[in-house]
Amino acid sequence: MNPWSNVFRHHRWSNRVIIDFLSTLTDEQLELTVPGAYGSSLATIRHLVSSDADYVRIIPDAPDVTQIDDAGPFGTWDELREVAREADTALIGYVDGLTDDAFFVDVDDGTPFDLTTSFLLGQIIHHATEHRTQIRTTMSAHAIDAPDISVWAWRTTDEGQSVLDALRPHADGSTR
Repeated sequence: MNPWSNVFRHHRWSNRVIIDFLSTLTDEQLELTVPGAYGSSLATIRHLVSSDADYVRIIPDAPDVTQIDDAGPFGTWDELREVAREADTALIGYVDGLTDDAFFVDVDDGTPFDLTTSFLLGQIIHHATEHRTQIRTTMSAHAIDAPDISVWAWRTTDEGQSVLDALRPHADGSTR
């Protein structure tokens, strides 16, 4: 299995867990901030999901996913979950088929810039991890317990355990 696949499966899981957690908070809790963070937790998760959808747009030959305006009025948690699901599904589908790095050009606001697959994938993971950490830090600073979304926590889930089981050597040295 391509190791990027599991990195993006964790990405999907942690997005889902943090969205589900945030959806249980009050409006006042969602608007809390701390210095150095992107903004409120609601603004941050909307930005993260919007960016993931936009990153999918950059990938050559990727399926269309719903784009959202992270600065416009907030719709519903179900709408945000659906955009995250579409983007995460497209990203996992993309990395599942990867064999080599590739060069391509993206055009952002009319300006072309050079990219590679590895640069883009690294940016997606780094960007999301940074923003999920900002949400967790905001919650912690305001004495609200946010869920553990680390890779170590994911590894204990059914999905994480199935990844381990598929790669765990058997007595005869083989894997499943």
